[in-house]
Amino acid sequence: MTRQAAAYPLLPLGGGVLLAPPMARTFGLGRPESIAAARAASVGGHLVFASLRDPEGEMSGASSVFGVGVTAVVIEAGTLQGVVRIFVEAVQRVRLRTFTLQRDGFYRVSAEPWDDPPIREAELRPLHDRALIQFEALCRCASLPAVTTKLVRAGAPADRIEGIRSLPWVALSHLGQDSPPHWIPIAQRQALLEAPSLPDRLRLLIELLDGAVPPASLAADMAPFILRAADAAQLS
Repeated sequence: MTRQAAAYPLLPLGGGVLLAPPMARTFGLGRPESIAAARAASVGGHLVFASLRDPEGEMSGASSVFGVGVTAVVIEAGTLQGVVRIFVEAVQRVRLRTFTLQRDGFYRVSAEPWDDPPIREAELRPLHDRALIQFEALCRCASLPAVTTKLVRAGAPADRIEGIRSLPWVALSHLGQDSPPHWIPIAQRQALLEAPSLPDRLRLLIELLDGAVPPASLAADMAPFILRAADAAQLS
């Protein structure tokens, strides 16, 4: 059954950034229309996030962003050193339906919830294990610290469905950050978000990891982040 759509302020994501449930992160806002969108939501309210099709492009209408994004709840909002910052948690995958331009320059979007179909955890664990094997092989190829796979296992455990659901995004976050931009193209990561079911998403992740050719700079770019995360998690 189709769930009813609701309208929220839209924050388009440039630079190849993608937000997916259950990711949580901080955004610094510079554009007046982005600040206006965040203020329209306020703390405790919801925003829609969708990635720009062209990572270096501008938001000029519905065709500028992918048609599937997420709703996220604004947990904190404030100004630090003159920059408006919001901390948000992605909560729901949505299809973007209608776009209405507001006076302050941002779009209000009608978003229709899109849940994964129900599935038993036992059916997912073999795919989870295969994806981790492929991830570990890619880490070895890229000379990433050996603790990287431990971090991903801890962040996306196979003993509960929420952990399995998190695996694609936890894995990708340990293969690239926003600066420099993630080396896996936004269209390939967006395809994971748009997968019709969780098993399909895990299969796509396995294919993506199997065919990925990491840049030579990946270990140097990611090792400091990974080692800090391992220290914080008391992993070695």
